[in-house]
Amino acid sequence: MRSTRVGSLAIAVVATAMLVLSAGALHAQQSNDDGRMRARNDRRDGAPGRSIVPGERIAHTGQGGTYIVLRDDTVWEVYLPDRTSTVGWLEGDFLVVKKAPVGHGNYTYELINGRTEEKAVVRFEGRSG
Repeated sequence: MRSTRVGSLAIAVVATAMLVLSAGALHAQQSNDDGRMRARNDRRDGAPGRSIVPGERIAHTGQGGTYIVLRDDTVWEVYLPDRTSTVGWLEGDFLVVKKAPVGHGNYTYELINGRTEEKAVVRFEGRSG
């Protein structure tokens, strides 16, 4: 009987520890108003934390999916074969921006849509603002 109580107590302690650790992990990933995931700001100088996921939300798309403008004012031109995917991307969709594993000429970046999980090879055109 006593070993059953000790076993139950050990399970309760482990479960509590897991909850505390999970809460700490959730606190480390807090979303700000524009929807980007940010690291908790532990810097003493007060500078904002770095983005955990290198991405941004779509501000708008143009010319049938040819251009994607993100909320950070960056403009991306989509590689012609990938425009059939980007034509359905919507304002507010979260996109991960990364170097393309295989580039096509000047199209050396890849956008991955978090809603549809579609990918598109793109090239950086500059800033819209």
